Amino acid sequence: MFRNQRKNKIESGVIVSIFTIVITLIVYYVCHAFKLGNMSIVIALMFSIGSAFATYYNCDKIVLSMSRARPATKEEDLKLVNILDALMVTANLPVKPKLYVVDDPQPNAFATGRNPQNAVICVTTGLLEKLEYYELEGVIAHEMSHIKNYDIRLSAVVSVMVGFVVMLSDMISRMIFWGGFGDNDRDSESSRQRCFNVNWIDIPNFISYFWNTNATCII
Repeated sequence: MFRNQRKNKIESGVIVSIFTIVITLIVYYVCHAFKLGNMSIVIALMFSIGSAFATYYNCDKIVLSMSRARPATKEEDLKLVNILDALMVTANLPVKPKLYVVDDPQPNAFATGRNPQNAVICVTTGLLEKLEYYELEGVIAHEMSHIKNYDIRLSAVVSVMVGFVVMLSDMISRMIFWGGFGDNDRDSESSRQRCFNVNWIDIPNFISYFWNTNATCII
């Protein structure tokens, strides 16, 4: 277990480092296209560090927002709340994970968050309807094991940060293609060409390798 924790922590650090480097390069390229001179690298570093900090500390909120999840309550999800309370007796987790429910007929569950102190377990309404008490207990116990092993940090960091890189790259590519940064048509065409050359950098696929081999929080 401790070996898995160490491995996931190291890989999460690698992902955050790659994210910071990629964002720095993208923003530097844009600033350079605007001919900001020496300020380009300063702006790029400030933006990349700020975005890395924001996405890391808000990755669980971003995932829950994308899933349109709602907090579980005793009034609506008493069985789920009771199962988590019972498992916490022997789970050896520092803090009880927050429970969320997604209105989706497909049976599924996942855990997310940057560490066990800020962990979230989310299940779909389809899972609650189709599983018996002890089956659902097994699913929740499985997600709690991901929390203990820090799998949740790796999966959350990969999904949020890679998504951010892809969206930022796409936005800038479209902006350059339709508007251009140059003072004339030749400069504009040159900017577009450099933009398409940047797309040859296959960083997102490289990062997704970690997702496919290690991030198994979603069943």
